[in-house]
Order: sequence, then structure tokens, then C-alpha cells
Amino acid sequence: MYVFKKETVQNVVFHYFCVFKWCMTLNFLQQKGILYFFICLSAIFFLFNPAKFPADDGFFYPQIAFNIVHGKGSYFNDLYLTNGYHPLWMFFCVIAELINPFAKQNVVYILWALQVIFVLLSFKKLEVFFTDNVVGKILGFFCISILFFSLGTLYLIEAHLNLFCFCLLLWFLAKQKSNDWIFGLLFSLVFLSRLDNVFPLAFLGIYYLVQRKWDYRVFLKSGIIIILIVGAYLLSNFYWFGSLVPISGRIKSSFPHLQPNLYLTIISKFFLAINLIAILFLILIKSTKYHSLKFFFALGSLFQILYNIGFQSQIGQWYYVAQTLVLVLLIGDLTLLLIKRRNSNYVVYPILISGILISCLIGYFKMSSNFSIQFTLLDEKSEIADRKQDEVKVFAEEIKNTLPENSRIYTYDFPGKLAFYSDLNIIPADGLVANKTFFDEISTLKFDQFLRKNKISYLNLPAAFIKDDDYNFIGIFVKVRKGKATYFIKNSMTKEKLDSLDLKNYKLIKSHKNPIKTWQKEYDSIIVFQLQ
Repeated sequence: MYVFKKETVQNVVFHYFCVFKWCMTLNFLQQKGILYFFICLSAIFFLFNPAKFPADDGFFYPQIAFNIVHGKGSYFNDLYLTNGYHPLWMFFCVIAELINPFAKQNVVYILWALQVIFVLLSFKKLEVFFTDNVVGKILGFFCISILFFSLGTLYLIEAHLNLFCFCLLLWFLAKQKSNDWIFGLLFSLVFLSRLDNVFPLAFLGIYYLVQRKWDYRVFLKSGIIIILIVGAYLLSNFYWFGSLVPISGRIKSSFPHLQPNLYLTIISKFFLAINLIAILFLILIKSTKYHSLKFFFALGSLFQILYNIGFQSQIGQWYYVAQTLVLVLLIGDLTLLLIKRRNSNYVVYPILISGILISCLIGYFKMSSNFSIQFTLLDEKSEIADRKQDEVKVFAEEIKNTLPENSRIYTYDFPGKLAFYSDLNIIPADGLVANKTFFDEISTLKFDQFLRKNKISYLNLPAAFIKDDDYNFIGIFVKVRKGKATYFIKNSMTKEKLDSLDLKNYKLIKSHKNPIKTWQKEYDSIIVFQLQ
């Protein structure tokens, strides 16, 4: 457990004022590149412990990109062709793998560099909203830095690229550009960076049409580009996979039916509140710069978050990129309204240094501990403790040394890291990177038959549940009675319970402490079985 000593706090305060004095003498705020470097300084902690920062979904991308580059096709494992990813970020992941001269696992450093570049380019485009507002700019940009680098779990996933695409489109609209071909291109890029961006895109499209006075040529020129890019992508999905949207989107979305149990996480409540506050602010204060653009964007962002809360399951931090931008723009407007001496060095530098300290401290905790706002900091039953290594990576490397090469493992969770760090063929129970064949077979065959047909020899399951209860995962259901767990396979597309497992047909290979105990506290270990 972390303990802060009095001497440590005194040293931090002393060095804070030393840095403040140094900044005042150099006045390096005049150099935007140096300013951006300090705002993004917390990104360096990723380099010392790459496995600790990304969410598991982030590892889908380099795993699939590796298979694409090495001639295996768009496969997460060697069984199922898949489209379970956002295409634009996968394009960059493939490029990263193509230029990667090192071992497979080292591609994460190239992806990190790309994501830092995307954030820096985003800052450049957001400058238009922060003219003569240095304090607002620093506060807003630190907000992005903390969420995208030190605090969040957004590395290796599409969020940084999504941020840049949004910033590029907002910059285009703020500058009142009127090139309909370019608008169609930027519209398409934002959509391909994340498909549920269709909601803010709809409102930004209306804004652009209003600015262009509903000129029919907008529909013609922009429409041609959108159809050629977005239409081609959607039709390819339909041709190869039988649906316009990716398999992962079909699994997570319950549209047109609301989620049976609407649950707002801390992050959902926060961004929903911010979005509503921003809209209310823009209704009351109409003198803000780019008022109409911000208002249309905030409305689109609100529709997006309401859709995700109402119809999407397993929402991650990467769903809130548009809402983060709404927050940043709101910070800029509030700063202009509330802080009169917003460009004074005696206001700017303390904010800058505080931002550096906070973001780097959070980055250090993420690198070296089990730090999480929701699952450790705000959880009375948990505490922040030393965690030098990522436990899933440790487990994956142990499995790699235990099982035969190219083994196929059916796993209930964390398939991304398990596949990336074990080099084995991981079949996720959730089916997020599978295809129609997976769901047809798992629904029509007994589970043992399904495993034998596809030569899946191993099975990874949660175990040692802390109390009798029912436990729902995306791809399995566990019923625990009198300490005994009964496992059921689920069809994650239809949410139906299928075959139950008879563990008498399996041989215990390995038991390991729960590597994701920080987030899933209801069980203490995981077990790997071999089909007899």
C-alpha cells in the first residue's frame, strides 16, 4: 500500500516552486512545441510497462494486424475471419506492423508513437477554439492528456485517432471551409474511426448544410465521397459477413430494444452530466465563439451517449471521445467567462506545473500499481497496492510455456492480452472477433462437439467464486450453489444460455490467481482445462 511521508510532500512542494521559478525565467509558453511536450509528458510511463495501460480490447488490433501482415488474413485466431474492429485504426495498425523491425510484442511502441502524434495534431487543430485563452487551452489539453495517456485505458485502441479525426472536422467547420469534397472525406474518416460517431456526425452535417444554405451541390459532392468510402466499407461487411455493421457492434448493441438493466457507471454519469451542462451553458450564454458549431456538436454528443447508455453493453472509456471534446470546449468557455487574467504568467504557470505533476503522478501509479479510480480509489473494499507486472501478461507467458505451440484455447475473458503475449490461438467466448460460423456452430452443436470439431483442446474458466450467486459474463454463465460452480455456454449474439459443461470430460492443467481481480472481484482464480 502507498504511504505518503511528510518529507516526501515537503520535497514535492519545494521542487514545485523550483520548477515554477525556472518556467518564469524561460517563458517557454511562447513555444507551442515545448508546451505540448510538457502536457503530454505523462505518456512516457507507457514505455516502461506497456501491458499495464491498455484495455484488453486494445490488443485485438495488433494481434489481427500481425496476422494480416503475415499473410493469414483478417483473423484474430486461425479459425474465424473477422471484421470485429474499427477499420481506420486497423489500417494504421497494419502500417505499424509492416514497419516493425522487431519482435511482435514491440509493435506497441510504434502504436504508442502514432497515438501521441494524433494527440499532438489534435492540439494543433483545437487551437482555433482557444485564441487568447492560454489558461483554458492548458486546462483543456491537460484534460485530454490525463484521460488519453495517464488515467485512461485508451492505448492501442482507436480513441486517439478518433480524437484527431473529430478535431480535424471541427477545425474545418470552425474555419468555415466550404469544400464539399473535403467535408465528405472528413465525414467519412470520422465515421470509419468509430462507427457510433454517426450521431454527432448527423448534427455536424446539419450544421454544415445550414452554413452552406442547403446548397444541393453539398449533397452531390459530399455524398459521392461518403458513398465511395463509407458505402464501400458497409457493403464489404454485408458481402463477407452478412451484415452492414461489424460483428462486435451487433453483439454489443440491443437496438431497437433497450438494455434490460440500464446501469450508469461513474464515467457514464460524469460525461452525461458534462454534456447536459454544456448544452445548458450554450443555451444561456450565446456570446461564446463558434457558438452554433459547439451547440450542434454537443447535441450530437448527447444523442451518442444516450444511445450507448440505452442500447450498448460493455461500454468502455473509448466510447466517450466526443464527450471529452465537449468537456474541453466547455472548459475553454468557462475559463473565458470566469478568469479575467487568463494570460498572466502567475496564473498560467501554476496551472501548467500542477497539470504536469497530477498527470505524471497518475501515470506513475498506473505503471507500478493496480490504480483505478472506480475499482481501487473509490472502492472501500480495495486499496492501491504495488503491481509491477500485468497479471494477464504473466499468465499468458506461463501458458505459452505450458501448452503446445499453436494450441487453441477457448477463454471466458481477456482474450486480447492472452493472444498477444502467448502467441497461441485464443477463441474468445464473447465472439467479438469471430463471425457467423462461430455462432451457428456454438448454437447447433453440443459444446464438447464444437470443441472437437474445431480442434480446440483447452478451456479457460473463472473459479473460486466468493459466494453462491449467478454470474453473467458475455460468453458464459456461472451458477454457484453451495460452493459448487456450474458453467453454461452462452450465445453472446442472442444472449441465450446453451449447453452446460460436464467438467468430468476435462482434465485440469493449470490453476492461477485471478489476473483481473481489480476489475472482477467476485472470483479468486482461473483454471485451464484440457478436453479429454
